[in-house]
Amino acid sequence: MKHRVIEHYELVRKLGAGGSGVVYLANDTQLQRPVVLKLLQRGALTEEQMRTTYLREARLASAIDHPNVCSIYDVGESGDEAYIVMQYVPGKPLDKLIEGGPASVELVLSVGIQMADGLSAAHSLGIFHRDLKPANAILTDGGLVKILDFGLARRINMEDVEFDPARSNPRTPPPDAKYTARGGTLAYMAPEQFVTGQSSVQSDIFALGVVLYELLTGRHPFHRPDAPDFQSIRAIQFAEPPSITELAPNTPVELESAILHCLEKQPAARFASAAELRESLRTILKANELDSLVVPSASMSASASLDFKTPEEEKRSTGFLSMLAERFRESGGNEQQNTIVVLPFVNMGPASSAPLYGHALADAISARLARMQSLVVRPTSALMNVPARQLDPLSIGRKLLVQYVVAGSFLKGESGFDLNWQMLDVPAQAVRAGGSINVESFDLIAVQNEISTEIFGALRGSAAVRIGGRNQQDHPHSLNEEVSEEYLQARAVLSTFMSRTGALEDLERARKLFEDVTLRDPSYAAAWTGLGVTHLQYARHGLGGQMHLLETRRALDRALSLDPASVEANLYRVYMLLSRGEKESARHGIAHLLQTAGNDWNVHRVAGMTLRSDGQYSEALREFGIALQQNPADAAVIYNHRARVLQYQNQLELADEELEKGLALEPKQPLLRISRGYQLMRLGRLSEAIDALEEVIAEDATMRIVFPTIAMCYVQLGDRTKAATFIVDETMAAAEADSEMAYRLATYFAVDGEAGEALHWLRRAVYLGNENYPWFAKNPAWAKLQGNSDFELILNDLKKIFKRNTKTWKRLLGQLAR
Repeated sequence: MKHRVIEHYELVRKLGAGGSGVVYLANDTQLQRPVVLKLLQRGALTEEQMRTTYLREARLASAIDHPNVCSIYDVGESGDEAYIVMQYVPGKPLDKLIEGGPASVELVLSVGIQMADGLSAAHSLGIFHRDLKPANAILTDGGLVKILDFGLARRINMEDVEFDPARSNPRTPPPDAKYTARGGTLAYMAPEQFVTGQSSVQSDIFALGVVLYELLTGRHPFHRPDAPDFQSIRAIQFAEPPSITELAPNTPVELESAILHCLEKQPAARFASAAELRESLRTILKANELDSLVVPSASMSASASLDFKTPEEEKRSTGFLSMLAERFRESGGNEQQNTIVVLPFVNMGPASSAPLYGHALADAISARLARMQSLVVRPTSALMNVPARQLDPLSIGRKLLVQYVVAGSFLKGESGFDLNWQMLDVPAQAVRAGGSINVESFDLIAVQNEISTEIFGALRGSAAVRIGGRNQQDHPHSLNEEVSEEYLQARAVLSTFMSRTGALEDLERARKLFEDVTLRDPSYAAAWTGLGVTHLQYARHGLGGQMHLLETRRALDRALSLDPASVEANLYRVYMLLSRGEKESARHGIAHLLQTAGNDWNVHRVAGMTLRSDGQYSEALREFGIALQQNPADAAVIYNHRARVLQYQNQLELADEELEKGLALEPKQPLLRISRGYQLMRLGRLSEAIDALEEVIAEDATMRIVFPTIAMCYVQLGDRTKAATFIVDETMAAAEADSEMAYRLATYFAVDGEAGEALHWLRRAVYLGNENYPWFAKNPAWAKLQGNSDFELILNDLKKIFKRNTKTWKRLLGQLAR
């Protein structure tokens, strides 16, 4: 179907219509990004009014550059039509959020601070919104608030109002009437606007107060359900709103005071500026310690006194607040039900005795608990860098938003092994279960079974528990002390490699330990899984090739023959299939895991990564969202994955917001910094991109995924000789085994104009499973190959594969009970 085109904007579908025009979702064919195009109606306005009012004010509003304001990209005329092009912001309008009932205090504070910050930026340029209402603010899935239609509302003329509140006998309106003035919605107008028809800083603050009142209570502060609308409008001028704390009892009195301060009848009695309102809400946030879940206090206090922030401070501050909004958007601020984390067990003996067993023991118990499908188990890997003795169970439980925390200690001595543990109910601050294990010889399987059975019994009210209905067979015999300890040591070393060091010597040591355990006890499935995971790390980190993938398959096949229900073995089998380019098998493996282990965050993360490489962007974002909900501790990495999807969609502003949130949590996270460097390159800031990416390499020379991107930057700067220094044998070797690396290398050659090499590595990327057709088809870096017959043939084949994959995913995901 051929779509209408205005200039270089292809209209995709109609989104809505209003008094001033029709709104479309469109595609910017030059920059290959989704946009919103507002086509202004000629009938209601003269050509002079169009140019002097709407277009002029839209051009003024385009100067607002703030994360909480929807950007205006373009303003123009085509023939006898005028249009305004705006940023496309996927998310939920606040009016739809209000329809769902009262929001949590945390969400209201985050939304209020973000909207006040956006208003402050506009007001500093002398621009008022004039039509601020819930429908004109979007809350994205990532928690970012975007104010829409800035500067597009006209000044209010009283002759445009459909009623006159000063009349003694106003006419009775139709029951379904929508009261709006040209450029303003009456239910959100300040009292003085009905007299003067003029907008101001204070009228925008009044409108924001109404929005926050509605969010917090679920109702309009001046709406009377037993009266016609026009009497509710009179209430704006003369009535006081009902008490917020009566409608929403959990509201802090300070928040009620701030909102009522916005709703004062006299403009001079309200906040003097949006910045003042923002700082008042920030103070409430900090006073209630709501920020402690995600916001470092130093960062909050550093920016709290600043009315004018640098762009970096502005983004970082917005990032913290959108994290808070995202976290409380669906949960209402409460701990999620049936969520648990097992803290690393504290070693009560000398440090030299059983090193790192505490983390490995926690991982082993977590793996057993994860078999209960109704229980979401947070991983302990996020706590690797924190000494176990410094972990306060209740505090960690609140920060990770879990209902239960398992904590314990152990002592390995000459007389045997002593272990004590407790399961704490975080909201109730009470002990739900616990016990002591005292044995002469340590048996990991026995410890796992005893603790897990007690926990299952406490959660289900019975000691007899079928684990997730999977008919899992326990290990037929116990592990002796030496095998148990060697397995724990192998797990600890592997976790150290994956979470902290990335050092080859750690990987080698883990492999030898796992091999020894499988020799000592060939029927222990978990040891075979560990060995398979270890071999896979060689391939994924460019430390080995196909031989390690073969060993991965052999070990995981053995593990699954012993324990077919092992989530870890099934999950890493999917990783292995993806590394070998066996995408069809991987897709079915993911669908099976989503069905049988939907409580495992890592399953959703892998599903998101696979969907992303198949070009299924909406589904990928959904899976990443679930992974984040199940494991907030992995937020930084999830934000990176989401940013990459948004980069493929050319929504670079939203991608930047995701990267800022991740970097606010983990400034040194390498994947985030690599994606940030790539983003800078896409924005044309090549020198900054090079500095950012070379800094990553300087800290970790094994991050070869960076090399093609740096080379692309140098090529675009005209330094082909410098670019070539990054395309070394190690780069080529990594691209042979990794689909993402192969595509980045192909893109480098495309930018450099070497069509033969570019097409070779593109074919390799596709062979290895990178079938991201929507991005391949519109990536501007491939402009030099447009019209190349071989390139067009590859794209045509990929298009067919993409359509087939879309049908496959629709069928596989449609089978899930969600």
